[in-house]
Amino acid sequence: MPTLADMDRPVSFTLDFEDLRTDPTVQEERVRVVTDRILDRLRALGIRGTFFCVGELAARHPELIRRVVADGHELGVHGLHHIPNDLLGPERFRSDNREAKAILSDLAGTEVTLYRAPQYSLIPSTAWVPEILTELGFIASSSVLPARSPLYGWPGAPSSPFRWPSGLIELPSPVMHIGPLIIPFLGGTYLRLLPAALRRRGVKNADAETVLWTYCHPWEFDPDEKFYVYEHGGWLVSRIGWLNRKGMLKRVEATLSPVAGATLGEIIASLGDLPTFDPATSELIPISGSS
Repeated sequence: MPTLADMDRPVSFTLDFEDLRTDPTVQEERVRVVTDRILDRLRALGIRGTFFCVGELAARHPELIRRVVADGHELGVHGLHHIPNDLLGPERFRSDNREAKAILSDLAGTEVTLYRAPQYSLIPSTAWVPEILTELGFIASSSVLPARSPLYGWPGAPSSPFRWPSGLIELPSPVMHIGPLIIPFLGGTYLRLLPAALRRRGVKNADAETVLWTYCHPWEFDPDEKFYVYEHGGWLVSRIGWLNRKGMLKRVEATLSPVAGATLGEIIASLGDLPTFDPATSELIPISGSS
């Protein structure tokens, strides 16, 4: 029987550095101790990844972000606060992400040019996002879930890298088909709960052009956190968020075995010409000169 080690496609590690507590005066902040634990394990395994950080949380823990950088990981912006883009609107989005980019660039000691939308909230109604990101100096995003979702998704968007009309590069979330469902099998709830065989199948069957990356959150590695109900989740969604946290680290390690992929920035730098996705028509415009 094949094992996860038989997977020949490297998978890159990414983490969304965020804090979902709804009442910081009651709920204990555990993001630092858990992120340190993750960093310790990544260092032991020799794995470098991409950390998409909420700006205000990074400003509260500058020493932790400096450790992320010192350990060889790269930084990306995950908003100033963990607020989906459709709840911000263009002007607040612009000001928030300008500030978050400045915070993280200062901590990194170099310009941060990668972006990930909170909750995959780059969707048809927020198609103004790429233009503003380009204006702010970002070069790439990993913000599109090319599928239907209970939260945010863009059904019909490409599943392999493309450019927006502004020139911004997009690395969509890796997805797989299970019957009629299209799911982001390498991240979050799916990574914590899906059987290993399905994750293995998703990696093996992915299109050659697809960039494979996990997405995780510090709280998913924290089985000791006391249960609370997420602000916008309800009891059931919140309870699902606590399932199999104890096994998350081992699942991530197995998914990255035997060799983890490069950081997203390194992958982006290696990409050649890409087709352009027109959000107005949902058409993929081929590279000039290709058929």
